[in-house]
Amino acid sequence: MCDCWTDPTRRSIINFRTYCDAKTFFHKSVDASAYVHNTSYMLKFMEDVIDMVGEENVVQVVTDNGPQFKAAGQVLMERRPHIFWTPCAAHYIDLILIDIGKIRRVQQTVETAQRITRYIYNHNWVLSLMRKYAGEEILRPGVTRFATNFIALDSILEKKGALRQMFASSKWYDSRYSYAGTEGSKIEDLVMRQPFWQRATTIVKAIKPLYEVLRTVDSEIYPQMEFLYHMMVKAKDQIMEADPAHGRSYINIIEQRWGAQMGTELHLAAYYLNLRF
Repeated sequence: MCDCWTDPTRRSIINFRTYCDAKTFFHKSVDASAYVHNTSYMLKFMEDVIDMVGEENVVQVVTDNGPQFKAAGQVLMERRPHIFWTPCAAHYIDLILIDIGKIRRVQQTVETAQRITRYIYNHNWVLSLMRKYAGEEILRPGVTRFATNFIALDSILEKKGALRQMFASSKWYDSRYSYAGTEGSKIEDLVMRQPFWQRATTIVKAIKPLYEVLRTVDSEIYPQMEFLYHMMVKAKDQIMEADPAHGRSYINIIEQRWGAQMGTELHLAAYYLNLRF
């Protein structure tokens, strides 16, 4: 596998790692700062590493999803037909989660969670009261990566009981207008009503199978390609079971993203060779 990143000194580093049935090994790093990251340049590095490892020992090359990597991967498969190139599965799942996050009902639910959490953390007195009842922090949703928003939504669900107790407490009731203002009453109304919690619960249950796949494939300890196809099939079944009313909209996004790059013969072969699941 090779991936490209920029370190704090603005150098562009390409890392190469080798996967086998035992574990993952770091192979080498290349400082690519002085070069144009075009298709031919990336292809040269891929083939140099393949030749060093031994072409007969290479089945699959996994890279970042940048256009130059994708183009180089396609050329690589034309030159060496027995080698498969695939993009990073973790990044593809993250793209799926981002697309799911754009679904209106999901987006509105995340924005409500952000509003509740932002209000609490913007008022020290309310934050202190929340800590008294919840005993721990609420993870705050991010702006972009939907996996972070999923974790934050799951976190606020865990605090549902504590938040409701807080907003029903005499201390909140006696002080809400002095410390909290009109916005505090609106947040109280959101927390005490059922619709937000019902939507959040359904969304978290439906997205959790995808998040679990993301956690698994994002591990760098053991290669997961042999399990990938099965994990995605299982995740789609679990999504439909968790949310029959809206699951198809999630599945359509998965199939559109996943089918374009990840449903290869290699993934299918790994699936049928591991039917012990």
